[in-house]
Amino acid sequence: MVWFFEVGYLRGFAALAVIAVHVSMNFTLIPGVTLLALANVFVYVVTHFAVPVFIFISGWVLAARYSGDYSLREFYRRRAWRILPPYLFFTALYLLVAVEGTFEFAGVPSPERVTEALLLGTGAYHLWFFALIIQLYLLFPLIVRGYDLFDRFGAALPLLLSLLFLLALWNTGAHLMGAYLGPEWYTVLIRLFPSHLFYFVLGIHVARHTEGFRSTVRSLSAAWVLAAAGAGALLGGIWVAAVLHYGSFSGSSLAVFCIYRILEPLYYVPVIAVLVLAAWRLDGGGGRTAGASRSFGEHSYGIYLIHPLVIAAVAAAWTSLTGLTWADWQTYPVIFMVAALASYAAVRVLFHVPYAGYVLGEPRARRG
Repeated sequence: MVWFFEVGYLRGFAALAVIAVHVSMNFTLIPGVTLLALANVFVYVVTHFAVPVFIFISGWVLAARYSGDYSLREFYRRRAWRILPPYLFFTALYLLVAVEGTFEFAGVPSPERVTEALLLGTGAYHLWFFALIIQLYLLFPLIVRGYDLFDRFGAALPLLLSLLFLLALWNTGAHLMGAYLGPEWYTVLIRLFPSHLFYFVLGIHVARHTEGFRSTVRSLSAAWVLAAAGAGALLGGIWVAAVLHYGSFSGSSLAVFCIYRILEPLYYVPVIAVLVLAAWRLDGGGGRTAGASRSFGEHSYGIYLIHPLVIAAVAAAWTSLTGLTWADWQTYPVIFMVAALASYAAVRVLFHVPYAGYVLGEPRARRG
């Protein structure tokens, strides 16, 4: 398989964004609507490109690895080993250990809670990604054949535009149904594969037309960077305005964020291009920064799995040592930096534990 050096950097950027999302989301623990709360609302929104980037990378890598004739049995075997042991292990772990707003033993979950956690990825706030990616893995052979059929007739771009429209329609509908029929509708619909199918197929498209994609990105002007920044500011502004209007995030109606769902691809797609440009600059510069960035990206899967546990532990230690909480501005940058470094270090150490690679999504890691 041809490897694309950009992928390692993109994974690292996305992993850092995930940690930023899950640190900044603690603005909900700040009493009242303060400048600190609004600043973290903004960070929370603009770093939400993380999952679309991971989905885009998955489509890119899978389409590059599995093209032409390949064994479906081998494909599903490899995907199962990569996704199921980590998902089952960390679902069990996070059902037992509460990490959202606290760090404590949560008790033995009921069978109903376990079933819901496995089906919807609700064992912890980040595991919904697994409910989504499992669907895309299962459907990949059909999706890639469908894309190749459109591509053969020169209709790949109309297909992408159609999926972009479907994305906006689906996610807007999820918000409306959540607002008027109950939040459980939103919880289910946003985890179904149409909510992110566009980014997955965009990755497949880039795998099939990599040089064309690189040529297009090289030709982009600085205006694209400004466009991404402007779109991010607009999306963040929508959330900030909603919190100001309703007096809290929890008091905001899901329907308010329909405009956000329509506009978000206009932010995420330019961000992907900007991150590719950043990857090229890092790689071209070489040195320790490039090496550290690649290494962080190579361990991004494990970092994604364990970082909520690390954030909760670091936050508990920080409060115990300093008396500062999520209501203090110093807490956010400190916990972000420490959580990123500690998550990376923990994954590096765990890979030397026999069989730990299986639960970190890398069965070929050192087994002792």
